[in-house]
Amino acid sequence: MKDVQNDIASHGIKLSKVGIVNLEYPVRIKRPDRVHEAILQVKVSVDLPKNQKGAHISRFIEKIEENFSIPQETESIEDLAERIVEEQLKAHKYAKNAIVELRAKRDYKRKIYELLGRYDTASKKKTIGVKLAGTIACPCAIELNGGQSHNQRAILSLEMQTNSKKMNAEHLVEVCEQCFSTPLQLMLKRPVEREIVKQMHRNPMFVEDVVRKCVYLLKKEFKGCFCRVNCVSKESIHPFDVFAEWSGVL
Repeated sequence: MKDVQNDIASHGIKLSKVGIVNLEYPVRIKRPDRVHEAILQVKVSVDLPKNQKGAHISRFIEKIEENFSIPQETESIEDLAERIVEEQLKAHKYAKNAIVELRAKRDYKRKIYELLGRYDTASKKKTIGVKLAGTIACPCAIELNGGQSHNQRAILSLEMQTNSKKMNAEHLVEVCEQCFSTPLQLMLKRPVEREIVKQMHRNPMFVEDVVRKCVYLLKKEFKGCFCRVNCVSKESIHPFDVFAEWSGVL
Protein backbone atom coordinates (compact mmCIF):
# COMPACT_ATOMS: atom_id res chain seq x y z
CA MET A 1 0.00 0.00 0.00
CA LYS A 2 1.42 3.38 -1.00
CA ASP A 3 2.69 5.61 1.82
CA VAL A 4 1.30 8.96 0.68
CA GLN A 5 2.97 10.83 3.52
CA ASN A 6 6.36 10.14 1.87
CA ASP A 7 5.36 11.77 -1.42
CA ILE A 8 7.18 14.92 -2.48
CA ALA A 9 5.51 17.99 -0.95
CA SER A 10 4.19 20.81 -3.08
CA HIS A 11 5.63 24.33 -2.78
CA GLY A 12 8.84 23.18 -1.05
CA ILE A 13 8.13 24.79 2.34
CA LYS A 14 9.44 23.33 5.61
CA LEU A 15 6.91 23.22 8.47
CA SER A 16 8.09 23.93 12.01
CA LYS A 17 5.35 21.93 13.75
CA VAL A 18 3.07 19.07 12.71
CA GLY A 19 1.48 16.83 15.30
CA ILE A 20 -1.44 15.98 17.54
CA VAL A 21 -3.20 18.03 20.19
CA ASN A 22 -5.83 17.35 22.89
CA LEU A 23 -4.90 13.70 23.35
CA GLU A 24 -5.91 12.67 26.89
CA TYR A 25 -3.69 10.19 28.72
CA PRO A 26 -3.61 8.93 32.32
CA VAL A 27 -0.55 9.52 34.48
CA ARG A 28 0.54 8.78 38.04
CA ILE A 29 2.88 11.43 39.49
CA LYS A 30 4.91 10.01 42.38
CA ARG A 31 5.86 12.59 45.00
CA PRO A 32 7.81 11.82 48.20
CA ASP A 33 4.70 12.40 50.33
CA ARG A 34 1.95 11.04 48.07
CA VAL A 35 0.96 9.83 44.61
CA HIS A 36 -1.11 12.05 42.30
CA GLU A 37 -3.43 10.57 39.68
CA ALA A 38 -4.18 12.83 36.73
CA ILE A 39 -5.38 12.90 33.14
CA LEU A 40 -2.88 14.69 30.93
CA GLN A 41 -3.73 16.72 27.86
CA VAL A 42 -0.93 15.90 25.43
CA LYS A 43 0.38 18.06 22.57
CA VAL A 44 3.17 16.50 20.48
CA SER A 45 4.78 17.88 17.33
CA VAL A 46 7.79 17.39 15.06
CA ASP A 47 9.19 19.52 12.28
CA LEU A 48 8.56 18.41 8.69
CA PRO A 49 11.14 18.71 5.87
CA LYS A 50 10.22 20.76 2.81
CA ASN A 51 10.29 17.68 0.54
CA GLN A 52 7.93 15.47 2.64
CA LYS A 53 4.18 15.69 2.07
CA GLY A 54 2.97 14.71 5.55
CA ALA A 55 3.89 13.49 9.03
CA HIS A 56 3.08 9.92 10.08
CA ILE A 57 0.37 10.78 12.59
CA SER A 58 -0.19 7.21 13.77
CA ARG A 59 3.42 7.05 15.01
CA PHE A 60 2.72 9.73 17.62
CA ILE A 61 0.19 7.43 19.26
CA GLU A 62 2.10 4.20 18.62
CA LYS A 63 5.18 5.42 20.46
CA ILE A 64 3.17 6.56 23.45
CA GLU A 65 1.37 3.21 23.67
CA GLU A 66 4.44 1.04 22.94
CA ASN A 67 6.84 2.63 25.35
CA PHE A 68 4.68 3.70 28.27
CA SER A 69 2.47 1.75 30.62
CA ILE A 70 -1.06 2.89 31.44
CA PRO A 71 -1.12 4.83 33.62
CA GLN A 72 2.38 6.18 33.08
CA GLU A 73 4.38 6.72 36.28
CA THR A 74 6.75 9.67 36.60
CA GLU A 75 8.28 11.92 39.25
CA SER A 76 7.38 15.04 37.27
CA ILE A 77 5.56 15.74 34.03
CA GLU A 78 8.46 17.79 32.68
CA ASP A 79 10.63 14.65 32.93
CA LEU A 80 7.88 12.67 31.22
CA ALA A 81 7.76 15.28 28.43
CA GLU A 82 11.49 14.80 27.83
CA ARG A 83 11.12 11.01 27.64
CA ILE A 84 8.24 11.25 25.17
CA VAL A 85 10.28 13.63 22.98
CA GLU A 86 13.15 11.13 22.79
CA GLU A 87 10.79 8.35 21.68
CA GLN A 88 9.06 10.54 19.09
CA LEU A 89 12.34 11.43 17.40
CA LYS A 90 13.13 7.72 17.10
CA ALA A 91 9.78 7.16 15.39
CA HIS A 92 9.97 10.16 13.05
CA LYS A 93 13.35 9.71 11.37
CA TYR A 94 12.73 12.63 9.01
CA ALA A 95 12.36 15.10 11.93
CA LYS A 96 15.18 17.02 13.57
CA ASN A 97 13.11 18.61 16.34
CA ALA A 98 10.23 17.53 18.57
CA ILE A 99 8.18 19.40 21.16
CA VAL A 100 5.97 17.82 23.81
CA GLU A 101 3.61 19.82 26.02
CA LEU A 102 1.66 18.16 28.83
CA ARG A 103 -1.09 19.81 30.90
CA ALA A 104 -3.19 18.52 33.78
CA LYS A 105 -5.49 19.81 36.50
CA ARG A 106 -4.21 19.03 40.00
CA ASP A 107 -5.43 19.59 43.56
CA TYR A 108 -3.32 20.97 46.38
CA LYS A 109 -4.67 21.77 49.83
CA ARG A 110 -8.27 21.67 48.54
CA LYS A 111 -7.46 24.02 45.66
CA ILE A 112 -7.23 23.33 41.93
CA TYR A 113 -4.35 24.46 39.78
CA GLU A 114 -3.15 23.70 36.25
CA LEU A 115 0.17 21.91 35.87
CA LEU A 116 2.37 22.25 32.77
CA GLY A 117 5.39 20.27 31.57
CA ARG A 118 7.17 20.98 28.27
CA TYR A 119 10.33 19.84 26.49
CA ASP A 120 11.78 21.24 23.23
CA THR A 121 14.70 19.45 21.58
CA ALA A 122 15.70 22.52 19.52
CA SER A 123 16.50 24.53 22.63
CA LYS A 124 16.96 21.51 24.93
CA LYS A 125 14.82 23.41 27.44
CA LYS A 126 12.68 21.65 30.02
CA THR A 127 9.84 23.75 31.45
CA ILE A 128 7.53 23.41 34.44
CA GLY A 129 4.52 25.66 34.89
CA VAL A 130 1.55 26.28 37.15
CA LYS A 131 -1.60 28.37 36.72
CA LEU A 132 -4.02 29.29 39.48
CA ALA A 133 -6.59 31.89 40.45
CA GLY A 134 -6.67 34.40 43.31
CA THR A 135 -8.46 37.62 44.17
CA ILE A 136 -7.30 41.24 43.94
CA ALA A 137 -8.80 44.53 45.09
CA CYS A 138 -8.15 47.65 43.01
CA PRO A 139 -5.80 50.19 44.69
CA CYS A 140 -7.16 53.02 42.53
CA ALA A 141 -10.78 52.36 43.56
CA ILE A 142 -9.75 52.25 47.24
CA GLU A 143 -8.07 55.64 46.87
CA LEU A 144 -11.13 57.13 45.13
CA ASN A 145 -13.79 55.65 47.40
CA GLY A 146 -12.43 55.91 50.91
CA GLY A 147 -11.40 52.29 51.22
CA GLN A 148 -14.09 50.64 49.11
CA SER A 149 -13.14 48.73 45.97
CA HIS A 150 -14.34 46.55 43.15
CA ASN A 151 -12.67 43.14 43.23
CA GLN A 152 -11.41 40.81 40.51
CA ARG A 153 -10.43 37.22 40.09
CA ALA A 154 -6.86 37.15 38.84
CA ILE A 155 -5.32 34.23 36.93
CA LEU A 156 -1.58 33.91 37.53
CA SER A 157 0.52 31.75 35.17
CA LEU A 158 4.14 30.85 35.87
CA GLU A 159 6.57 28.98 33.61
CA MET A 160 10.16 28.19 34.59
CA GLN A 161 12.98 26.38 32.83
CA THR A 162 14.20 23.60 35.07
CA ASN A 163 17.32 22.25 33.35
CA SER A 164 19.68 23.13 36.17
CA LYS A 165 17.37 22.85 39.19
CA LYS A 166 14.65 20.50 40.45
CA MET A 167 11.43 22.39 41.12
CA ASN A 168 8.35 21.27 43.00
CA ALA A 169 5.06 22.34 41.43
CA GLU A 170 3.27 22.51 44.80
CA HIS A 171 5.94 24.88 46.10
CA LEU A 172 5.48 27.12 43.05
CA VAL A 173 1.74 27.18 43.83
CA GLU A 174 2.55 28.38 47.36
CA VAL A 175 4.75 31.15 45.94
CA CYS A 176 1.99 32.26 43.58
CA GLU A 177 -0.64 32.35 46.33
CA GLN A 178 1.42 34.94 48.22
CA CYS A 179 1.08 37.34 45.27
CA PHE A 180 -2.68 38.02 45.38
CA SER A 181 -4.62 40.33 47.65
CA THR A 182 -5.96 37.05 49.08
CA PRO A 183 -5.95 33.44 47.86
CA LEU A 184 -9.24 31.81 46.88
CA GLN A 185 -11.19 29.94 49.53
CA LEU A 186 -13.41 26.96 48.70
CA MET A 187 -15.90 27.56 51.53
CA LEU A 188 -16.39 30.59 53.77
CA LYS A 189 -18.58 30.98 56.84
CA ARG A 190 -19.61 34.57 57.55
CA PRO A 191 -16.95 35.46 60.17
CA VAL A 192 -14.16 34.12 57.92
CA GLU A 193 -15.63 35.82 54.85
CA ARG A 194 -15.62 39.14 56.76
CA GLU A 195 -11.93 38.76 57.57
CA ILE A 196 -11.06 37.74 54.02
CA VAL A 197 -12.74 40.84 52.60
CA LYS A 198 -10.95 43.04 55.14
CA GLN A 199 -7.62 41.44 54.24
CA MET A 200 -8.28 41.95 50.54
CA HIS A 201 -8.86 45.67 51.05
CA ARG A 202 -5.83 46.00 53.33
CA ASN A 203 -3.72 44.47 50.56
CA PRO A 204 -4.96 45.95 47.25
CA MET A 205 -3.07 44.86 44.13
CA PHE A 206 -2.94 45.95 40.52
CA VAL A 207 -2.30 43.11 38.09
CA GLU A 208 1.17 44.67 37.69
CA ASP A 209 1.75 44.32 41.44
CA VAL A 210 0.90 40.60 41.29
CA VAL A 211 3.48 39.95 38.57
CA ARG A 212 6.19 42.05 40.24
CA LYS A 213 5.74 40.36 43.60
CA CYS A 214 5.88 36.91 41.99
CA VAL A 215 9.14 37.76 40.21
CA TYR A 216 10.56 39.23 43.42
CA LEU A 217 9.80 36.05 45.40
CA LEU A 218 11.14 33.76 42.69
CA LYS A 219 14.43 35.68 42.51
CA LYS A 220 15.09 34.74 46.13
CA GLU A 221 15.13 31.02 45.32
CA PHE A 222 15.75 30.55 41.61
CA LYS A 223 18.30 33.15 40.58
CA GLY A 224 19.71 32.42 37.13
CA CYS A 225 16.62 30.54 35.84
CA PHE A 226 14.62 31.78 32.86
CA CYS A 227 11.04 32.52 33.85
CA ARG A 228 7.78 33.88 32.42
CA VAL A 229 5.10 35.30 34.73
CA ASN A 230 1.71 36.39 33.39
CA CYS A 231 -1.37 37.60 35.23
CA VAL A 232 -4.83 38.28 33.77
CA SER A 233 -7.37 40.27 35.79
CA LYS A 234 -10.99 39.33 35.03
CA GLU A 235 -12.35 42.86 35.33
CA SER A 236 -15.65 43.35 37.14
CA ILE A 237 -16.49 46.91 35.99
CA HIS A 238 -14.96 46.91 32.48
CA PRO A 239 -16.00 45.08 29.28
CA PHE A 240 -12.43 43.81 28.93
CA ASP A 241 -9.69 42.13 30.97
CA VAL A 242 -6.27 43.48 31.96
CA PHE A 243 -2.97 41.61 31.91
CA ALA A 244 0.69 42.10 32.80
CA GLU A 245 3.70 39.92 31.98
CA TRP A 246 7.40 39.62 32.80
CA SER A 247 9.92 37.29 31.20
CA GLY A 248 13.66 36.99 31.58
CA VAL A 249 16.42 35.49 33.66
CA LEU A 250 15.80 35.80 37.39
